[in-house]
Amino acid sequence: MSRMAEPTIGAEGFRAVRASSAPLERSGTVALAVAIGFWAITLATILRHRIFITHDSMISYAHVWFVSDRMWHHHDLPLHMASLGDGHGFTFPYGFVPWVTAALFRPLFGDWIVTLWLVLGGVGTAVATFWTFPELRRGWWAAAVLVNPALVAGVLIGELPFMWASTMFLLAIGCWRRARYVPAIVLAALAQITHPAVLLPIVAGTVLLRLRWEPDRRALLRAYAISVVPALPAAWIVLRSPVYIESSRATKIGQFIGTVGPRALVIAIPVVLVVARKWGSEYVAPALAALCIAGNIAMGLPFGITYAQNGLARSSTPELGEFVASRAFVPGATYRMLRTNDGRIGLYEIVQHDGRLDSEFFPESMRLNSLPGVRVYSELLASKHVDYVIAFRSYDEEWHTNEHQLLEQLTQDTARHCTEALVSTRVVFREPDYDVYAVDRSCASRGRRA
Repeated sequence: MSRMAEPTIGAEGFRAVRASSAPLERSGTVALAVAIGFWAITLATILRHRIFITHDSMISYAHVWFVSDRMWHHHDLPLHMASLGDGHGFTFPYGFVPWVTAALFRPLFGDWIVTLWLVLGGVGTAVATFWTFPELRRGWWAAAVLVNPALVAGVLIGELPFMWASTMFLLAIGCWRRARYVPAIVLAALAQITHPAVLLPIVAGTVLLRLRWEPDRRALLRAYAISVVPALPAAWIVLRSPVYIESSRATKIGQFIGTVGPRALVIAIPVVLVVARKWGSEYVAPALAALCIAGNIAMGLPFGITYAQNGLARSSTPELGEFVASRAFVPGATYRMLRTNDGRIGLYEIVQHDGRLDSEFFPESMRLNSLPGVRVYSELLASKHVDYVIAFRSYDEEWHTNEHQLLEQLTQDTARHCTEALVSTRVVFREPDYDVYAVDRSCASRGRRA
């Protein structure tokens, strides 16, 4: 009995298959070119800004300025950044690796070094993804990588520490895939040190999911444990930061879910793409790229992408230039700012001119909420040792709180201050966009001592 011949694909068959896939390849090449063009224009536009003002960028400018000043002029690197959080802010709530390296070059490039470091972080994340997952370097697969919502939002929102941490963790995964275990451990440790609040759970989740397919599970768990140990001091700083201590449990849980979940896509999407390419059809790639684009649209409103996109054309003109140059500004005093959509550049201006802030650069530490009345508000100002409050006129429309109203009430009702142990306020500076109130805490202090 003769063996049945196995079906084969002849030359004509190969040509037919190639012809059928040619439109997909061409469209993938076009899609990749469009994605690269988008990033080339976006990054070039960002690099035109000495200060790129967006949601999360100003914290990097402020901390790099401080670290550079301490390193180059005072030859030290203190644990606390006394100008933040009523003196309790940390120098590195995160961002150790990018902030220290940027601080070294800041005397040469000024604030622009932070802009450059942000762009390098975005480019590094994309390049690290392609190096770690070479299966994704062509066509629609590569285009999907470049429109990853976590990558797009990370750059536009100004998440410099997260971009650098993501780059290092992706490189760690690539090293592990190539059996380069020591570099993998070092890079994973640096990633978690750089952004412990986000990368510690992402790394833990990645390791947990990898265990199902890892040939040497003990080696993976041992390497993971080693990488976590150097990040423990950074994690301790997060837990001791004013923004964490002063936030409610609900805020902590909400911020954890809202921060870690979307940012985990920087790892999750490349992994899904690799699995889809291995087990699915090539025609899945355009669909996944479309899903990534839809994800960018869906994340636009909750992440404020529209405001971030406007940052590409936003001027870095100082918001408080007239005030910090006037005699009304007092170096060393503690300021509270009721800000609007200024990207927090006003906070940076105050710090640069040797002022102190009652908060950190995180919105959660700024107490942007209504208060029950003047007594509670007075206690807040006294407990944070606030000397001045800067209230933007658009603040009420943006945040819909009663704080500006309470300031006016304390300013006008002077008879109650000492009889009820309240702080007193008075207007010391006016601009078309904002008022500055001086805070006298003497009566409130006597009441607290009594």
